[in-house]
Amino acid sequence: RTDMALVSEFLGQLTLSYGGEVEPTFPTVVPARDFDPAKDAARIETAIKTKGVDEQTVIDILTRRSYKQRREIAFEYERLAKKDLISALKGALSGSLEALMLGLMKSTAQYDASELKASMKGLGTDEETLIEIVCSRSDDELVEIKKVYKEMFKKELDKDVAGDTSGDFAKLLLALVQTKRDEPSNVIDYEKIDEDARCLYEAGVKRKGTDVATWISIMAKRSVPHLQRVFERYKSYSPYDMKESIRKEVKGDLEKSFLTLVECFENRQLYFANRLSEAMKSKGAKEKVVTRIMVSRCEVDLMKIRTEFKRQHKRSLYQTIAVSTSLICPTQAEDSEHTREAFSADTEHTKGDYQKALLSLCGGDD
Repeated sequence: RTDMALVSEFLGQLTLSYGGEVEPTFPTVVPARDFDPAKDAARIETAIKTKGVDEQTVIDILTRRSYKQRREIAFEYERLAKKDLISALKGALSGSLEALMLGLMKSTAQYDASELKASMKGLGTDEETLIEIVCSRSDDELVEIKKVYKEMFKKELDKDVAGDTSGDFAKLLLALVQTKRDEPSNVIDYEKIDEDARCLYEAGVKRKGTDVATWISIMAKRSVPHLQRVFERYKSYSPYDMKESIRKEVKGDLEKSFLTLVECFENRQLYFANRLSEAMKSKGAKEKVVTRIMVSRCEVDLMKIRTEFKRQHKRSLYQTIAVSTSLICPTQAEDSEHTREAFSADTEHTKGDYQKALLSLCGGDD
C-alpha cells in the first residue's frame, strides 16, 4: 500500500466521536489475515484430543483471532467434531485458563453482560465487579450491554441492579444504567460548566452532609468532555479536588463508584491500567479482575491501556504479567520453595498456560 493510503486510513481513525460517529478503537486483538476457520477448527480438535491436551495451540488460535473469527471457528468446529466448541473447551481446560478462553467465545457486550449477571447471582453481591463495569463503560457500551443482557437472561439489567443493591449506591448505578448522558457538543458552555462545578461544591464540601442526588444527577447526565472541564473548574470553588472531595464526603461502595466514574472521565485507559496493576500486586492475585479487563478490552482499547500502564508504572504491561505473576507462575516467585510446595505440578502447568494466554492477548511488549 502507498504511504498516502496509510495516512488517509490513519486520519480516518482520528475522526472526532461527535455527531454519532463511532469512537475509534485501539485493540490488541485484530482479525487474523489468511484466516481459515476450517483449518483452525481442525487444529483445535486435534489439540483437545491430544493426551494431556495441547493448550498452547488452543491459546495461539483463540487469542489471535477476532470475536467474529472465533464465531466462524466455532461453527466449523461443530460441523467437524459434531459437538459444541464451548462444551469441548469446558471439558479440556480448567481454572483461570478456562475462564479466559470461554470469555473470548463471547462478544465484548455478551461478556460484560454475563460478568454483570454473575456479580449479582446468589447470596451477596460482588460489588467490585458491578462498580467496575457499570461505572467504566460509555453510554454506547451500556446501551449494547443492556440489549444483550435482555437477550441472554430475559431480564432487564436495571431491574436486576435495583433488586441487588440499595440506597444511594443503587440510585447511582441505576442513573448510569439509564444511559441519559448528553452527547458531547462542539460548543463549550462556560456558564453551565461554572454552574455544575458550583453545584457539586455546594452539594458536598460546602455543606454539612452530602446532597448525593445532585452529585448523581450531574455525573450521570453530563457529557464526558463537559465533566472534565467541570472538575477543573471545581478546584476554584473547593479546597479539595473532586476525588479528595469524594473521599471526604461518602464511604463504601458509593465512594468507590464515584471515584471510578471520575477516574474514567479523566482517563478511562489509565483507570484500567491501575486496576490491572493493583490486581497483579495483590497476594493471591485477583486473576478474575485481570482476566476480565484483558478479555473485555482486548478488542476495544487494550493498546491504549498498555501505553498508560507503561507511562504510569514504568514497566510494560507485558513484563508485569510475565513477572508479577509469581501468583500465576509460582516457579518465578521469590519464595519459590515455599510456593512450589503449595502448588501441585498440575496447577503450575495450568498457571503457565494462563500466563501465556494473557501475554498473547496483551499483543506485545512496550
